[in-house]
Amino acid sequence: MRVNSGNMSEGTVRPLLQQPNQPKPPPSAEISNRLQNALALHQQGQLGLAGALYQKILKQQPDHFDALHMLGVIESQRKNFAGAILFIGRALKLNSNYAPAHSNMGNALRELGHHEEALASYDHALAIKPDYAEVLSNRGNTLFELRRHEEALASYERALAIKPDHAETLNNRGAALHQLKRHEAALASYEHALAIRPDDAEVLNNRAAALHQLKRYEEALASYDRALAITPDYVEALNNRGNTLLELNWHVEALACYDRASAIQPGSAETLNNRGNALFGLRRHEEAIACYERALAIKPDAAEALNNRGNALFELKRHAEALSSYDNALAIKPDYAEALYNRGNALFELQRYEEALASYDHALALKPDYAEALSNRGNALHQLKRHEIALASFDRALAIRPDYAEALHNRGNVLRDLKRHEEAARPL
Repeated sequence: MRVNSGNMSEGTVRPLLQQPNQPKPPPSAEISNRLQNALALHQQGQLGLAGALYQKILKQQPDHFDALHMLGVIESQRKNFAGAILFIGRALKLNSNYAPAHSNMGNALRELGHHEEALASYDHALAIKPDYAEVLSNRGNTLFELRRHEEALASYERALAIKPDHAETLNNRGAALHQLKRHEAALASYEHALAIRPDDAEVLNNRAAALHQLKRYEEALASYDRALAITPDYVEALNNRGNTLLELNWHVEALACYDRASAIQPGSAETLNNRGNALFGLRRHEEAIACYERALAIKPDAAEALNNRGNALFELKRHAEALSSYDNALAIKPDYAEALYNRGNALFELQRYEEALASYDHALALKPDYAEALSNRGNALHQLKRHEIALASFDRALAIRPDYAEALHNRGNVLRDLKRHEEAARPL
């Protein structure tokens, strides 16, 4: 999921008043006419002709704010963000009191990944014009990219207080809420955006992702299908639709989704990883491994693909290789609870029970309600003859998942080893 910047740059060109504390002689009629012609061409999208006229103005008046600023806008539109910063920076040295110039500077800085500097530019714009909804929205996008989701949400809320029906901001607010795991609120934000723009494929995709998180899988599929009817080559929606199909155990249909995505974007590590998951679900483990390895050739630091590769190796009883794959995943992402759990399973199969126990404990420190880790921790403790602690671990797993048949069975095995047969036979 990503935020949609929409059309938040100051694409609407306009003349700029000089700062009142720095009076300038009135421009010549020739410069005024040339500027108006340049602005008209710019608004028509004729960037080359507009830029040539702005340059002619600068030859006559090198400190002409509008010409400098608009040349910066043109460079942004041409994706030459470094050039944009140079022109807009020169303009701001002449007049630092024009909010749109600070806004456009922020947009260019953000595009170059200079997020903190972009935030400073947006804050300058807001100091001049506190009700500048576009800047508040773009400021939110920058905070989102910095993973400062609570602050991003606050910025989107301020923007929406000014422009309540701005579809892009509503979508981006939903994305921030999604990252904060507030999926019902995210869904409501997407619904509001769709009431304004019913055929927005990106919002439909994001809405489906929220429904997926709420385990409303059939509704999620319907929303992905609407997105794909509008944009058939939408790779992200195809991937996400496949993921929802996997949750429904519709592995063949999921594989078809990933194959469509791969045909559109052949070099996507994410799609290859997801395709591997579908093959894994079909128990085609060797093919799954090949997919994960192709994903890793493209993105060697893909911790999820390394973990999934380990799972496929584990199913083939190649436990030492699986362990190595989990270790590689954890070298990239040390707080990866699922990889720690899986690593524990590989160590267990290698009869390295103390190490398995440590891996389960590490996973549980990150995810205390991880019922599977608690159950398998109990198995490791059972092998180490630490029966009472094993029982406590199984009991914790069953408190989280009372219908966890495997944990209940293994708890009974421990009780039988302790000669507590009546307890073993008695249901909890």
